[in-house]
Amino acid sequence: MSPAVWVLIKLAIRLVVFALVFFLAAKKNPKIVIHNKWATPLIALVFALLNTGVYWALTPILNLATLGAMGFIMPFVVNIIFLLGTVKVFDIVNAKRKAENKKPWLEIQGIMATLWMAGFLTLAHGALYLGLDYFPNM
Repeated sequence: MSPAVWVLIKLAIRLVVFALVFFLAAKKNPKIVIHNKWATPLIALVFALLNTGVYWALTPILNLATLGAMGFIMPFVVNIIFLLGTVKVFDIVNAKRKAENKKPWLEIQGIMATLWMAGFLTLAHGALYLGLDYFPNM
């Protein structure tokens, strides 16, 4: 299998897993609201692209900057940043929808809901790392 195909497969798997995490989080936490359920894959796609592309680029820099000492907390911090970036992307969409008196696609209400969501995304990120990046390279 060519490396480009493998990257696309990994991105598709990440998309499905992150969509599932966003869907379950919206079901379990009343402060995480996805008004249009069909928007969940789109939200997951934005997060998956950030998580996959930017995280892979940042990992060597972050490991060097922290000398590997923050290997467990750094994915959580980075996923908080990616989650906030995803919310900002959809704030642009939400502003247009509010002007049309429509419900926003994504709302995360409060810092605790953001931390809770980032925690679940980090657990999913860790499982994906182990399953797609770490074990296949052994």
